[in-house]
Amino acid sequence: MRSASLNLVAGTGLTAVFVVLAVVSMFWTPYDVTLISVADRLQPPSDAHWLGTDHFGRDILSMLMVGAQTSIAVALIAVGVGVLFGVPLGLVAAATHGSLFDEVVMRGNDVVFAFPALVIAILITAIFGPGA
Repeated sequence: MRSASLNLVAGTGLTAVFVVLAVVSMFWTPYDVTLISVADRLQPPSDAHWLGTDHFGRDILSMLMVGAQTSIAVALIAVGVGVLFGVPLGLVAAATHGSLFDEVVMRGNDVVFAFPALVIAILITAIFGPGA
């Protein structure tokens, strides 16, 4: 039980750090994430670049801060879709247990769960392009 509560505290702490980074990055980042500086490429962590730079000379901390926005937005959208569509669909299927609607929902779930998430991601990218 002690390990579970420690995991909960660690997970909550990490999530809070990334939420704070995402909120702060809306107003300020140490460097422009689109700025390419060949002179600063592959720098180790220092006072100027706390997490160093990548092979294009971009500040890794700035990219992490902006990336946190995208990750949190994707997570919230995924949960929102699940809540808006999955919960009502599941409630209706449970209320009509044994009906044709229940069978259709269950077979639809079987189809969705038959394909790994990576295959679905590749399919979405193939249909809508790399920007999706």
